[in-house]
Amino acid sequence: MLQTKDLLELLVSELEDFVIVLLDNSGVFTSWHPGVERLFGYTQDEFIGRHLRILMPEPDRSNGATERELEQATRMGRCSDTRTLVRKNGEEVYVEGVTVALYHPGGVQEGFGKVIHDLTEIQNAQVNLMSAQNDLKMANQDLQRIKIELERSNEELQEFAQIASHDLSAPLTSTRWLVDLLKLQHSENLDEVGQRCLEQVSKGLERMSALVEAVLAHAQAGRTAISSSETTPAEQALYEAIDNLRSEITMSGADIKHGPLPELQISLQPLCQLFQNILSNALKYHKPDIPPLIEITAARENAHWNICIADNGIGIDPQYFQRIFIPLQRLHGQEIAGSGIGLATCKKIVTRAGGRIWVESEPGKGASFHFLLPGD
Repeated sequence: MLQTKDLLELLVSELEDFVIVLLDNSGVFTSWHPGVERLFGYTQDEFIGRHLRILMPEPDRSNGATERELEQATRMGRCSDTRTLVRKNGEEVYVEGVTVALYHPGGVQEGFGKVIHDLTEIQNAQVNLMSAQNDLKMANQDLQRIKIELERSNEELQEFAQIASHDLSAPLTSTRWLVDLLKLQHSENLDEVGQRCLEQVSKGLERMSALVEAVLAHAQAGRTAISSSETTPAEQALYEAIDNLRSEITMSGADIKHGPLPELQISLQPLCQLFQNILSNALKYHKPDIPPLIEITAARENAHWNICIADNGIGIDPQYFQRIFIPLQRLHGQEIAGSGIGLATCKKIVTRAGGRIWVESEPGKGASFHFLLPGD
């Protein structure tokens, strides 16, 4: 059975992350530890009999740092420090250590004991962490600059859209007035071809006017507040949208039904616009001779609500699901009125409110538009 002294020596030899050695009163190593070779690269024969200075980097090796360390340990009983030492090959290691003065029971100093703990990996991890933090800080600064630049660009684009819409509205209004005057005073002088041309010009002006208004609405969707710390009753926004579409609903004979609707964290105006644009599409793209049937439902999904607006219209081919949310991308010709911007505006509103929008449909089987928004 091992004696206590043997067990202690075994324990010391197994401490791989530590170096535990003895020195005489002059600072010369008198013992060796397996950690010495692992950490500093010295074998037992190379280490015992060498002075503590061999572990010191310059200028500490030359300016008496070892003597001061041993003197403090003698005077105070111990000396602790966290510092850089050097390996046999000249590489630096970062360590924490303590040097303790050892005394004979009679009070005579017999030498020193020194314990060294390798902190190189910890220091490297800290350096890497600081580097990562600096990289993250720089990335955040870059993102902030990009954000500011995007906000400036968006403001310029929105301002341009408003100015362009305003400047286009004036000549459109003037041209429509001239066309109406031509119809009123000179239509009887036009033959059938002239009448058709005049009608096409009139319809073209109407489409252009609708497009200008849609562009302005799309720009304003990026300008006005979308998200809100307060909640908005989705039912209130839906009723306002229905009121705005009252004429189209009456003309198409549409039936609009809805179940209980939640309160959503989005401002009233953009939520109303969201409902209005999707309902308007359902009214326009209904099947011939079949009145539109539109149903609005809500389902909870964790912290969000899934609002579904389903219709019985002509449906959408799945290959066009992404395209319909791109500005000015229309699937139908001029036989169905529209600007091609309404669903793009819906996507802009939902995205800025922290949600997402998508469609589920098959040709001839209606369409279900879903938008996911945070809410109570």
